[in-house]
Amino acid sequence: MAAGFARPYQLEPECSSSEDSGEEDQFISFGRGQQDVSEWCTCGHCERMPSEVENVCCREIPQVRRRCDELPDPPQCMVDHPGLEPVCLNPYSLQNALNIYRADYGPLRLRVMTNRYRYLAYRSFVSWCWGFLGRRVRVVIPSCVVLRIRTEYADSTYTGFRPVLD
Repeated sequence: MAAGFARPYQLEPECSSSEDSGEEDQFISFGRGQQDVSEWCTCGHCERMPSEVENVCCREIPQVRRRCDELPDPPQCMVDHPGLEPVCLNPYSLQNALNIYRADYGPLRLRVMTNRYRYLAYRSFVSWCWGFLGRRVRVVIPSCVVLRIRTEYADSTYTGFRPVLD
């Protein structure tokens, strides 16, 4: 490789022998089964989601709770955080996120603009709360935030959270 060109993933930590190196990623399940939303939602904005793993409130995820608690008067729900709109919902911010995505990964293969913006809104939220996760790492976004993003960038064919597939 020519000098001065970056090599993808050259600075990424390698998987140790004790880590899961080839199996499907594991996700926390809160074992909610058929529980009513009022039994697990403490922010007041969540609704039942298509899969059990998605039935999680913003107040249950430490990275999201930390983002709320950084304010002098923390909101009860992430959807009321003053940073959510400019970081994750503003179309100009999402256009910029699209430019960064294209530079890093190439074209985004979603043709419908609302689908692009929704995808980028999810990515922006994850980056804002968790930072850089690395390749093939996914996290579940709280129900209230997913609903807020879907309200802004509607989708009639919502499929829900999908783990990484090989």
